[in-house]
Amino acid sequence: MVTPAISEYFAVQVGDKVRLALPAAQVQAVAQITPQDVCPMPGVPGALVGVVNRLGQLYWVLDLGEFLGLTGLAAGEYRPFTTVVVGVGNRRLALVVTALEGIFTPEHPQVLPLPQQLQRRYRELLSGLVSWQGKTLAVLRPETLFAQLV
Repeated sequence: MVTPAISEYFAVQVGDKVRLALPAAQVQAVAQITPQDVCPMPGVPGALVGVVNRLGQLYWVLDLGEFLGLTGLAAGEYRPFTTVVVGVGNRRLALVVTALEGIFTPEHPQVLPLPQQLQRRYRELLSGLVSWQGKTLAVLRPETLFAQLV
């Protein structure tokens, strides 16, 4: 099944090699967050680093690398986190990523299907593949990300 393309995406890198595309309409902000600004919360999944107050708003901070089963943040790491704040409805989540690559329009008008052998968890989190600068990026579905965190 081929999914209609969204006109713009925001590209990020997670870990050393994984590049993802987020629907640009759901990207609310980008921010550097220092670890001391994050308040850890007991009893939540390990990928949820904690909560941060940004401009009077509370956001959960999610280590996207760890959540996806990639290399996560190093324990005790002090350097600032690069985050992309995504929103679905009135919910906001700051995703810790390795690098920001910017807004782009895909090279092809359609989102291509995911490989059949991809694990079910990833098939639920991703809506397909898009091309940009000769590379293929998986499209992350923020609404499913929120659903899997509940």
